[in-house]
Amino acid sequence: MERAKYYSAGYTPPAGVGSATSVKEYQRMLGVAVDGIWGPNTQAAYDRYLAGQQSNPSTTGGKWDAPSIGTDLFNSYYQTILNQIGVPSMTVDVPSAEAVKEQWQAALRPSVEAAISRRQSASQSVQAEMDADAVSRGMGSSSYVSSVKQRESAGAQEDIGEMEAQYGATLAERIAASLQSYEQMRLSAQQYNLQAQQSARQAALGLAGDWYSDYTAQQNALAQAAAKSAGSSSRSGSGSSSAARASSNLSTSDYLAYVENLTESQRRQLFSSSQSYWKVRRDELLAALGSGSYLSLRDRYIGK
Repeated sequence: MERAKYYSAGYTPPAGVGSATSVKEYQRMLGVAVDGIWGPNTQAAYDRYLAGQQSNPSTTGGKWDAPSIGTDLFNSYYQTILNQIGVPSMTVDVPSAEAVKEQWQAALRPSVEAAISRRQSASQSVQAEMDADAVSRGMGSSSYVSSVKQRESAGAQEDIGEMEAQYGATLAERIAASLQSYEQMRLSAQQYNLQAQQSARQAALGLAGDWYSDYTAQQNALAQAAAKSAGSSSRSGSGSSSAARASSNLSTSDYLAYVENLTESQRRQLFSSSQSYWKVRRDELLAALGSGSYLSLRDRYIGK
């Protein structure tokens, strides 16, 4: 079942292609739709590529080494684009539980202290009135008055205890609610950041695919131009640049644009690498521009 996910029935990918990801790499390099399924369109493009290599094996040494070269180039495009994308992010400063407790204590405690103070003052006033009434009645410090005052004092302490208990419950409730709210904000920010990063990666992958498709199409056009140029030179016995340009569907400006769109590293390889791929591209460029313009272009980009 896993294999069916990356190729259609009746089509077998090349050796070493064992996942949808590796199929996509081939599809990008072949310039076909990137869907991760090796099917008729991908197979046809691959067959055309192999046929082209058999007719001109010098371009890649007789084997398809595009996956290794192409993957590096595609990854270079991808990383370049991704580095240029400004990915927005959210951060939430989550305080500690102790800090949240202190905040709520500062908000709730003053009103509790005020209520306790009022209750204590009221109790003291009641007991003072009882003493004054007892004196006026000639009761002095009777046991009855003392008992009433004790009950009043106990009632005040009970009320204050209830206030403290209510304060503790409210404080705990507010702390828990605040911590839960902070955690929800943190998770929301984390989810937002992940989605933003994923969107950036998807955008970079899409643009890198477009860039690589353009690059592949350009390389194919240059390869066709080289083949036509070689055929024309063989028939006419002349290697003149004018004959090469006449047999090619690419203009001088097309070749200049090709060099302009290469990276600095690729240009250096184009003008100096001994690899067969870059040697063929260099020969094409020399044939198309002529030695004078070719040397001027080389000096412009990498110096003498």
